[in-house]
Amino acid sequence: MPHRLQLAASNREFRANAADFDGTNDSLERGGGLTGVVDAGTGILALWGHFNGGDTTEQILFDTPGGTVRCIRTLVAATNFLSIVLAGGAFTTHFRTTTAINIATGWFSMLAAWDNNIVINKIRHLYINDVSDIAFIGGSDDAFLVDYTQTNWGVGARVGGVSRMNGCLSEVYFAPGQLLDFSITANRRKFIDAAGKPVPLGSNGSNPTGTAPAIYLNNSAAGFQFNKGTGGNFTTVGTLTNCATSPSD
Repeated sequence: MPHRLQLAASNREFRANAADFDGTNDSLERGGGLTGVVDAGTGILALWGHFNGGDTTEQILFDTPGGTVRCIRTLVAATNFLSIVLAGGAFTTHFRTTTAINIATGWFSMLAAWDNNIVINKIRHLYINDVSDIAFIGGSDDAFLVDYTQTNWGVGARVGGVSRMNGCLSEVYFAPGQLLDFSITANRRKFIDAAGKPVPLGSNGSNPTGTAPAIYLNNSAAGFQFNKGTGGNFTTVGTLTNCATSPSD
């Protein structure tokens, strides 16, 4: 009997946790830089999201401090396109989806990767639900390092609480200085399976590349601020609750 129970547990399907940000009070802030992070031209950002409200308003999923310097910002703006902005020094680059991401979308997987160490035709990947979805690539053609050595980081809102997300986040993974080619199906399968569901990334998020990312947030709402990556924990602003659904459902 114990052997059967162990076998059943090993075959149990993975179910991702998801934290609900209420759009009014809730967010996470690091309150400092990410431990051990240096500026780099490459990076990977992956997450699962689900909007509960706020269509046609700016909602921040992932962000660095306010002002003109934002090394990375991920948002859905009034157009409902999901955008990623990267910056380093005087240089910026911006890419976004071709498809609106809103309440009707339900759970979505976002996989993004970039390499700025190229002057022309930089590497940019943006996949939504396992499908490449890049509408626009703009900004400088100069090679530049993304300014990852920022003094604060926010999840679910801009640092300071503006443009809060009204929705859920799950399996938030950020690996500055690492790179995966998401045009290769096998690399996408490290985050999303062929059925469109999340896969476990390992106890510290190291499964996809063999190296732990700076940020890996995958706990339930009560501990979503505790980072299993190498960059240090966050502080919860407001009170997160568990999302009523999971991207694994």
